Amino acid sequence: MKHFRGLNEEKIQPFFHLLPAEYSREIDKKKLGVALGAALYMPGLMPNFSTKLANKNLKNLTTSIICLEDSVSDKELLAAENNVIQELRLIEQTYENRLAINELPLLFLRIRNVEQFNRLAEQLGSALRFLTGVVFPKCTSLNAENFFVCLQTINRQESIHLYALPILETKEIIYMESREQELAKLYKLFKQYESLILTIRVGATDFTSLFSLRRPGHKTVYDLKLIADCLTAILNKFSRHEDNFVISGPVYEYFELHPQKTLPISATSTEMVLWNEVQLDVLNGFNGKTCIHPSQVDIVNASYIVSKELYDDASLIVEKGSETNGVLRSPMKNKMNEVKPHYSWALKILAQAEIYGVLKENVTSLDFLQHIKNV
Repeated sequence: MKHFRGLNEEKIQPFFHLLPAEYSREIDKKKLGVALGAALYMPGLMPNFSTKLANKNLKNLTTSIICLEDSVSDKELLAAENNVIQELRLIEQTYENRLAINELPLLFLRIRNVEQFNRLAEQLGSALRFLTGVVFPKCTSLNAENFFVCLQTINRQESIHLYALPILETKEIIYMESREQELAKLYKLFKQYESLILTIRVGATDFTSLFSLRRPGHKTVYDLKLIADCLTAILNKFSRHEDNFVISGPVYEYFELHPQKTLPISATSTEMVLWNEVQLDVLNGFNGKTCIHPSQVDIVNASYIVSKELYDDASLIVEKGSETNGVLRSPMKNKMNEVKPHYSWALKILAQAEIYGVLKENVTSLDFLQHIKNV
């Protein structure tokens, strides 16, 4: 598995100083969390999703979440569960003992509750191992531990290692009077089960619904002050360098029916708004993003490619860190690099560079995205 895997390597080489590296779900947990990138949601009712995931139209997709929660109505839930079981069993039959499993994105299942998870795990049996993890929605300090214990039990019984992806999206977190206490409780729980947690996800749509709000397509999530304030609090609590949590950005729920072939286009087009939102995600410390349409995937993942300037700064800081903890002039001679305050940032950039690649000097991620759209 690697990012932009569907593109001819020789044709993208001119854009890269270092190409994205291959990875698998067996790599270091934090690095894998960073590698998830654009996670495309697919409703559990979607027919033949096992075939669609290997389709050339999704050639650059590396992460997919099969959803049995909000994307499925209550009356269709049983049909969706049966479809998921059938499709995962088909994946098992198709890819058993075949290296071609790498043609599929890393798969995650978004469940509704622990009871459903236990039931599905029993029905899936050995097919469960084709999942990389389980997404737990509406996670609170009251229900999280049951989920982690359930996941631990299933991992032990099936001799597998599924990761947990809890979603923070409830009133206890968005409401100001309970936020600090709830985040503190969740932090304590998450530290206890840190080895299980691959990424912490956030649900901006659920947050906005609690205030009867919905952002228009030409605005980023950061324009909604109520939501931005809450996202900041979550990042403040869980993205500290001494911890090993990776936090992914919230969904942007608009997409182009007919994606444009050129960028940049109108500043208010959905593709440019998404692009701008992901730049703010990166700036604020999110890694990856929930996506609801294939056209969003390349926009998100291209945003995480590291520039040559950042890579050179990070490399210098890490290389010289054993010799000095003082100030270093940047290779571009346009900024100061201080080893002590910038060291943890540098390590993060180098991990990101390995997964997403490093652009050549004077090449931007927007240049590369433009190339992808025209291929």
